[in-house]
Amino acid sequence: MLKVKELLEATNGKLLNGNLDDEINNYKIDSREVKSGDFYIPIVGENVDGHRFINDTVKNNCSGFFVSNIDSIDIQKIKEVNKDIIIIEVEDTKKALVDIGIFNRNKHKDIEVVAITGSVGKTSTREIVSSVLSQQKNILVTEKNMNSYIGMPLMTLKLEEQEMAVLEAGIDFVGEMDILNKLLVPDVAVVTNIGTSHIGKFGSQDIIFQEKTKIADGLKGKKILLLNGDDEYLRRYENSSVKILYYSIKDAKNIVINENTIEYDTLIYNKEEHIVVNALGNHNILNSLVAIKIGEIYNISVDKIKRGIFQYQNISRRMEKISFNNITIIDDTYNASPSSMQSGLISIDEIKDKRKIAVLADILELGDYAKEIHLKMGKVFKELKYDVLIAYGENMKYLIENAKNYIKEVYYCKDSTEAEKKVREIMRENDVIYFKGSNSMFVNKIVDDLKKDFVN
Repeated sequence: MLKVKELLEATNGKLLNGNLDDEINNYKIDSREVKSGDFYIPIVGENVDGHRFINDTVKNNCSGFFVSNIDSIDIQKIKEVNKDIIIIEVEDTKKALVDIGIFNRNKHKDIEVVAITGSVGKTSTREIVSSVLSQQKNILVTEKNMNSYIGMPLMTLKLEEQEMAVLEAGIDFVGEMDILNKLLVPDVAVVTNIGTSHIGKFGSQDIIFQEKTKIADGLKGKKILLLNGDDEYLRRYENSSVKILYYSIKDAKNIVINENTIEYDTLIYNKEEHIVVNALGNHNILNSLVAIKIGEIYNISVDKIKRGIFQYQNISRRMEKISFNNITIIDDTYNASPSSMQSGLISIDEIKDKRKIAVLADILELGDYAKEIHLKMGKVFKELKYDVLIAYGENMKYLIENAKNYIKEVYYCKDSTEAEKKVREIMRENDVIYFKGSNSMFVNKIVDDLKKDFVN
């Protein structure tokens, strides 16, 4: 909790109205979410300037706001609504948000942070790690997708009396991890993998590797870096200033894939233990192995580590299982990257004695690599046993070009509406239907329509 005078110190801002000793409890960047007592930070985006909505937040009884465009507001009229409202003029509201997030992190240096980054698997790893740590500790966990240089400050501003925090770090441009490191200052960091997500923005996988592993530069305290030893890029990473621990699928033995759970044996504190992951998806084996190692680092008991892993649940639209009329839908539509789509397809392939249908849409933000990656993704089906493929999107033409060699029944649709119609036409009892595609391809709408009509 920061006082107004601390906000001024952090941002070098100018107080236009309000009291120096007033305390701010909550911060919002979306004017539609502002409730009584919230402090509003208007972000200037490419298409929308948050300053336009300051008056709306004042009507909703916000405690105050930053402003960089002073001409956009009428201070006198605002004071007529709330004479004590806090108004702080700053040069740049985005920078001010980051600055106060850094200020509060430095104010609570004693709270240890586990930071998780990677091309895919950040959120599911974050959730299973936090499930383990929360068995024994009071922790703060990244909410929703607040993992960027805009979202992260909103999380570090919540640091107060927790023992630990598990924070997810996502990057969209070169240099963003440098900003996140100042906010995170982690004791332990995890890099899940180096894939091709957002490769259209970064230009190459080598640059993604360089940028993701910069998270090690921010380590302090324990200075432990956990890396996926099965990733070809991460295996070659070297850094003598931190302690590197590797985790690998080879650490799991006697793996059994059930319809609803995954079981395997592994070492915890050098003694073999049986692990049950109460979720679908082979990636959850690796995620749970990360959770085990972090549990060991923080001396979580064996029983609590195992309980935390079992109590973990996939979040909405990440390998989420939905059943009706003896048909199983796997909603994996939160977003899509090449590696997450491949992982999902492989995981569903483990399900036996059911007709398997894949409903896929374009993977976006691949830039000049889009055709190559979708062609390569089509070849994945050579090793899988899918009965039907329904796909739509400009780049799915390339995936189908190769996939049709391995799947008997393939349908290319012009859009999500046609794809949904085809799903309804062919689905039958004992089917398992896997849905995946980038957010703006509206694969989630197909799932929602089916749920609306068939799930009570």
